Amino acid sequence: MFYSLIVFLLIYPYFFTCKLIPDSTLDLNEVAYHNEPSEIYLGSPSIVRLSSGRLIASHDFFGVGCKANPTNVSVYFSDDNGESWSLLSYIKHSYWITLTVYKNMIYAIGVDNDVNGSIVIHRSNDDGKTWIYNGNDDGIILFYGRFATGPTPIAIGNQVMYRAIEYWPSPSRWPTDFQAGIISCNLSKFTENGEDDDPIMNSKNWRLTPPVSFNKDWMKESYPFLLEPGFLEGNVVILPKPSSKNEIRVLNVVRFNSLPFSNLAIILELNQTTNNLTFLSVIKFPGGMTKFTIRYDPITQTYLSFVNPVVSPVDPYQRNILSLSYTKDLINLSNWNILADRLLYDDTGLTSIDSLHYTGFHYVDWQFDQLSLLSNQSSCIDWNCDGGSHIIYLIRTSYRGANSFHNSNRITYKVLKNYRRLIKQHQLKLNS
Repeated sequence: MFYSLIVFLLIYPYFFTCKLIPDSTLDLNEVAYHNEPSEIYLGSPSIVRLSSGRLIASHDFFGVGCKANPTNVSVYFSDDNGESWSLLSYIKHSYWITLTVYKNMIYAIGVDNDVNGSIVIHRSNDDGKTWIYNGNDDGIILFYGRFATGPTPIAIGNQVMYRAIEYWPSPSRWPTDFQAGIISCNLSKFTENGEDDDPIMNSKNWRLTPPVSFNKDWMKESYPFLLEPGFLEGNVVILPKPSSKNEIRVLNVVRFNSLPFSNLAIILELNQTTNNLTFLSVIKFPGGMTKFTIRYDPITQTYLSFVNPVVSPVDPYQRNILSLSYTKDLINLSNWNILADRLLYDDTGLTSIDSLHYTGFHYVDWQFDQLSLLSNQSSCIDWNCDGGSHIIYLIRTSYRGANSFHNSNRITYKVLKNYRRLIKQHQLKLNS
């Protein structure tokens, strides 16, 4: 593994060049860059803070230029709150992973390939330097099969860890034939007796819901003429149960390919006893055509998400605007509003049509944060944890040189400060 990493660093020395992007007005710190003639692109960003204050970020690769290479995930670190980044390690046989921190261990859950992928988990007990468990770094297969996903949230509620996943049956049409699911692990079995007793790394402790296919009957009345509808990249979202202080509801809020419409999402609900998902609703959701991540702030009792709202009348796939949306609806998870519009936008001077084609700020992963190197608090995994009054976010970025909005040439990092103040101001405006 060490020899392979040395070879990787010699081949790709530019990964150490992490800086503000020249001539940009967007204040983006560049974590990684890949020039587009190689036809190798950077995707699936994920980010966490460790209790030491260190930031850990990851991404994978896609495009015809990397088809001959193994599906490894690159891992970076920053010890100065994201001002500079360095390559730290890579995670073998991994794709579309989400990073999370639990009991000072970093876990990475995704699939082991971008085609015919089984669900895999890796763990690091040394702040991301290595990903070795039980003597090897191959990871643990949780479920064999054909699955797809993205870096969507991992959340804990009532001592159960949840993550959404999609079945990818063969042969299939993207994303029409994708089937929604959730994996979960009961953490009450977690012991402090030793690293090798970690139940999270034992596939026997995980369960997977039966698959749920998209059903056009859900849409007949409101959206009768959909073209190739389907869902993917679901978000586990945990809600309080109004009737009980201790009980929760577990939802799967799924990106919805809703052509010719846009800005919609589908909600499924998990029966925690039977482990089955059922259709709940279709909601108006800014940016529902593109992958999103929803998290909850218990201080303001608000759910938030970075989104790519579709405002162009000519492009339902629009990703050249990044905004922050929110809702205070703790019952139906509807009534989403734009809280901070155009946090990122195209400043290159391209025409509006060219901007839609070449620019994208998308697939954002993010965490609530205190922006402190000394807080001794890692990024939250408990669904109702107070993570802090700021937000750190990592962006799959197609910008200044990308050959399309989809084929991202950069992974970038940015901070949003005092988001709770924005919520308060927006609520005052709505109520005035």
